[in-house]
Amino acid sequence: MARKKKSRVKTTVSTIIATVLTSIVDIFKSPVLISWILAVAGLVTLTAMSIPKLRATRISAAKITVTFNAPPYWIDNSLLVELENIARAYLSKTTVGRDGLIETAKAIEQSGWFTNVHQVKWISDKEASIDATFLTPYAKVKDLKGEVFIDYHGRRLPTRAGSIVNQKYHYITLINPSHNRPQTAGTNWNGDDVLDSLKVLHLIYDKSWLSQIQKIDLSQWGSLGYMTFVTNTPSRLIWGSAPNQERQLEALAKDKITRLNWLHTNYGNIDKGIAAEFDLTDFAQVTMK
Repeated sequence: MARKKKSRVKTTVSTIIATVLTSIVDIFKSPVLISWILAVAGLVTLTAMSIPKLRATRISAAKITVTFNAPPYWIDNSLLVELENIARAYLSKTTVGRDGLIETAKAIEQSGWFTNVHQVKWISDKEASIDATFLTPYAKVKDLKGEVFIDYHGRRLPTRAGSIVNQKYHYITLINPSHNRPQTAGTNWNGDDVLDSLKVLHLIYDKSWLSQIQKIDLSQWGSLGYMTFVTNTPSRLIWGSAPNQERQLEALAKDKITRLNWLHTNYGNIDKGIAAEFDLTDFAQVTMK
């Protein structure tokens, strides 16, 4: 009896296997299914062939397109091209892969124009994009070596032979600072005179008369503790102390700005269009009659 049961089990298993095999054979006889299988196999083969090729091939710098995501409005096109060329040169030295992107990000950071390089990535085997935060110029400082831009926090920007900012934007120049520029781009300028000048600029950079001011003279900061505006005319407007640091009997920053607004509205110029000196610290001159 045991032998008969074993024989029946073997027969049943054999039958099932034969049925399955027959079904598989019948399925593969379908032209539609065979077409799909061949198509999928072709795609897999092409992908397997293209990945090693993409990762192993170096690309000529001239054939690589590099773009910065949302480049700043102020930047001169020649500087933007220069930074793109830095990235292009590094990307061409390596294969399309992670190592090349890391080296490119380091090179861009070392240029001194950025506070942070967030990401460099390949869009295709010949196109890359860069997401980075630029050091944004806020004012110029003139020292013994010439002029250099600083940002909102007083950090120095790099210098270059060509233009840095688009010529349509107006930047006030701080002259006669107590300290010379930092040696390294991205480093803060020493001296309260420069930092306090930035506090004044924070208050006036949105004013319609801003372009009439060309310079802020800091030559009297050390001895008298005040700064002076120099206008296009030229005239000198004694601003005085930094905002919220006014001396006794000195007009407050908001009152000085009110006076400048009034002069611009009534005369078209904050210096009345005449070469003279105005003392904005004096309540007698700040108060409108």
